[in-house]
Amino acid sequence: MVRDVARSQVAFAFFIAVCVALHPGVVLKSNEGGLSNYGVHLKTVIPYTLALALASLLSYRATRSLHTARRETRHFKLLLLVYSGLTLLTLATTFGYTLDTPQRDLHVAVGVVITVFEFAASLWMYYVVRHLVLVVVVELIGFVLAALTFFGVVHVLFLTQVLIGGAFALLMVRASGALA
Repeated sequence: MVRDVARSQVAFAFFIAVCVALHPGVVLKSNEGGLSNYGVHLKTVIPYTLALALASLLSYRATRSLHTARRETRHFKLLLLVYSGLTLLTLATTFGYTLDTPQRDLHVAVGVVITVFEFAASLWMYYVVRHLVLVVVVELIGFVLAALTFFGVVHVLFLTQVLIGGAFALLMVRASGALA
């Protein structure tokens, strides 16, 4: 179980890094875009799809070997299932989000939901494992920046995704080890 959770996050990070290497201008410019922009460019659509699909699939697979005798373990299993579903939904809504406003709005809504979910789940995981306080601080900074980006105060979408997603990944791997 721990191995699948860790692999899910390593695969996600690796394939997103491939996307950045192939097309850095998408996210590394003054008016940076978000990770989803990699899902609509021909040269990055395959690694982007692999990043999200493997994160979803491996997280889901990890739930199958979880023994849910403890309440925290049952909650962690639910956390993995929700994460898997939201990641897959993010992937599914990516491909058409540049075509029209309803698809864009749906994709943005899914993005908001997964951001709030990862933030809340990170706080819960920290509460359960009581480790990685600095990671939670990074998560909080990322969440504040995400809110400021959403409301148009700043535009650092990629940075918020890296901070929130990276902190969430570290806490998820740590929690899987503690709850296995």
